[in-house]
Amino acid sequence: MNTTRTARATRTKIAVSIAALAAGSLVLTACSGSSGSARKLDGTYYVKDVNGTSELGQMVVKGNSVSHHEYTCDGVYEKPDVTSTGELNKDQSQIIWTVAGEDSRNKRTGSEPIATSDTSISISGSAYVRDNSDAGKALLDAFKVKCGK
Repeated sequence: MNTTRTARATRTKIAVSIAALAAGSLVLTACSGSSGSARKLDGTYYVKDVNGTSELGQMVVKGNSVSHHEYTCDGVYEKPDVTSTGELNKDQSQIIWTVAGEDSRNKRTGSEPIATSDTSISISGSAYVRDNSDAGKALLDAFKVKCGK
């Protein structure tokens, strides 16, 4: 009789241990999912000489939505010359362009891989810097001087 109770107690302890390990594993997985999720990219970014021109490129990220605008000196304070829209994929490693701008200079089609940091997003070798970073402020100031504004 004693061995039967011991076996039952041992099985119960093993079952409880397995359940605790499984619950711990789920908690760790959930935590890593939120902290390991994609970087918060919301904001406005700029690049000089977009698509090999002397124009200013602007990228605005809101959640997974991306809009890309190209400005000439006259257009930067009004309507952009070229606009495209797209979405970030789940892990924010690519932009999938959904609507290309009507301008023939627009190169934003299909999907493009991106690399991100706290202050920039790189697309096809061009680094777009966050507008409120030192590099972003310097770029905008230089563009304003160039445009005489």
